Amino acid sequence: MVKKMSIPGVREVESSSIKKIRANLDPSFTKGHDFCELMIDETANRFTAVLYGGESYTFCWGSPGDSFVKFLIKVFNNDDYLYEKLADCSKEKFVDTEKTGNHLKERLLKARRFHEIDENDARDMWDNIESLQNESEIMNDHLYGLWNTWFSAMIKNDIISDEPWFEDFIEYQKDWKCLIFCEKVAPILAEIIKQEYQIAA
Repeated sequence: MVKKMSIPGVREVESSSIKKIRANLDPSFTKGHDFCELMIDETANRFTAVLYGGESYTFCWGSPGDSFVKFLIKVFNNDDYLYEKLADCSKEKFVDTEKTGNHLKERLLKARRFHEIDENDARDMWDNIESLQNESEIMNDHLYGLWNTWFSAMIKNDIISDEPWFEDFIEYQKDWKCLIFCEKVAPILAEIIKQEYQIAA
């Protein structure tokens, strides 16, 4: 509800009723989360979820189409879409060195099997891949800068490209906390919302 108020510096004040739901969760279902406070603001098409330890997620939509509550149930059951909206994208600038290294090893082993790289070069490349995998946090720009030096023999033998930004096997880190919320907690919240608002499945 929007109200005009005769207070200097205030044009109008909008108040809304926000539904607050506190849920005690079973950590065996939610990868350790035992509590969630969910606030649903239907006026602003916004939700906020606060988990134990201060982890929180909030998002609002301009025009959800359905009633916001029904829309939110759908969103909470679509972990890919929800993750795209909530994830901390700065984490995705970091290379998942373990997975990327495993993909490089697969390509190197295949090339060795078909005699596309000699044994000494293959050993050197294997050592470099292991060095990559020992790095816990490496940004994509740093990897791109080292690419032609670390993996020169693989590039020379056309096992990989000299342009890493075109390689689809390079994997990036994810916002794991957010992913767990989207995959484990959000679907449970969807069921709670259905019951709270008495919405048929």
